[in-house]
Amino acid sequence: MLVVLVVLLWLYVGPARSYVAARQEAAARAAEVAELRAEHRRLREQRAELRSDAALEREARALGMVRQGERSFVVRGLPRE
Repeated sequence: MLVVLVVLLWLYVGPARSYVAARQEAAARAAEVAELRAEHRRLREQRAELRSDAALEREARALGMVRQGERSFVVRGLPRE
């Protein structure tokens, strides 16, 4: 009788461990999905901001461009820090 009980317990241990491992894996994947969704949301917001006219103008001015009709000035000989 004891041998039968031990065999039955042994038969349940394997699936129980697999179940616990699967639950842990599912929790880890759910956390990863949440992180990826947050990153996706952040990237969509960044894309929307970069498509704005203000961002375009900011980048163009960083490259030294001026609007049509504006006067550009070049300052030379400034001391470097």
